[in-house]
Amino acid sequence: PGLKEIIGGPDGFILYQLTANASASFNFSRSTWLTGTVSADLVNNFDKFRYDAPSRLHRVRTDVRKYVTTSDVTVPNLQFTTAHALGRDLYGMAYAGLLESMFAGVGGEVLYRPIGERWALGFDANWVKQRDFDQRFSFRDYEVATGHATLYYDIGEARRVHVAASAGRYLAGDWGVTLDVSRVFRNGVAMGAYATKTNVSAREFGEGSFDKGIYVSVPVDLLLPRSSRDRAVLWWQPLVRDGGARLWRRYSLYRMTGERDQRFFFDNIEYVDP
Repeated sequence: PGLKEIIGGPDGFILYQLTANASASFNFSRSTWLTGTVSADLVNNFDKFRYDAPSRLHRVRTDVRKYVTTSDVTVPNLQFTTAHALGRDLYGMAYAGLLESMFAGVGGEVLYRPIGERWALGFDANWVKQRDFDQRFSFRDYEVATGHATLYYDIGEARRVHVAASAGRYLAGDWGVTLDVSRVFRNGVAMGAYATKTNVSAREFGEGSFDKGIYVSVPVDLLLPRSSRDRAVLWWQPLVRDGGARLWRRYSLYRMTGERDQRFFFDNIEYVDP
């Protein structure tokens, strides 16, 4: 099952779509794989979804209504990925395909994450083209180069307050910074908030002046009878605008290397049977 939700919009407090998702993956090796997802609409209340936000920028996110109402069967992701350890503390990843529901293209990421340290530094660069509203294999005319440098840092003795500060180019061609602060609890649930400010003026950006939101991230492992590394994320973004919009990448080297953090060993050692 899959759920898409829009919370707090002008057409209703919550708009939703329940989908049936079929996903598959094929591993060429331990470090190279192909993944894909087909999503079919089951039930929704998107007949109430009539608002298209005005925009002075290229519509990289404000066409969301057309993306979620044009087709009952979509291909939100079809991606080839390869990831490798380039050194003791250095990692690299490259990917290509239908990267998210609105954009396809190619990209790569490198991450320097010294083991045992509370900080890490990453950089991603992408060339993407806007997908058509049916989310299949056709495209629109817009294309853009986007990418960010990100500093990750854990605050406090227990390292449960996580900060990610990013700077770079966003999907609408604007340049700026994003600050994301989250609190991670012992059961793995994280709650956070982010804000983005770019060189787009408040007038160009539109209502809200700059991009911001809050989120809750829950390990699926807590909800299933089997072990899983997936997470369910609930976002609340008061206003969807085109300024400060980032590419939704399926994989992140920082998340993929998170299990190297030694605090997981000490957090869980008490649960080991004697």
